[in-house]
Amino acid sequence: MRRRVIAMAALPWLVTGCAPASAALHGYHRYTNPSVAMEPTLRVNQTFNARPVRHGRYTPKRGDVVVFTMPSWSADGRGTQPIVKRVVAIAGDRIGCCSGGRVTLNGAPLSEPYLAPGTAEAAFGTVAIPPGQMWLMGDNRANSADSRTGRGPVPASAVIGVVVLK
Repeated sequence: MRRRVIAMAALPWLVTGCAPASAALHGYHRYTNPSVAMEPTLRVNQTFNARPVRHGRYTPKRGDVVVFTMPSWSADGRGTQPIVKRVVAIAGDRIGCCSGGRVTLNGAPLSEPYLAPGTAEAAFGTVAIPPGQMWLMGDNRANSADSRTGRGPVPASAVIGVVVLK
């Protein structure tokens, strides 16, 4: 079964059909990306696999693309709709923007090869990431509602899957 993912942009989402047997056989869940918020990594309407994570069992890693549920981020207000974002900072990190137009992590400019060339960053103050939490951002920074836009850090326990990128 394909699962709808909210990437927090102002585009409608589509969910259709059933997951191919190969995804199910390997234990992955299949999702469809509904918006531009994760471009260029995930295109609009692109389907992708995510390795399921048991509640509370995810150890955040910088650079992971994760699927999570969280009521305060969800368009339905209940937190039942999955959302996809990239882990940019983990517990103990200090993240902020901008130094030369780039996000800083622990005082140094962050290398983000997954962003489209020329990606503009919007300034936000330095934030210390608390234990058990992580800072999530979309790869299409101009079109992503994420930790920067008033939502703040997300508990690692909210992660339900880690996206398997080819």
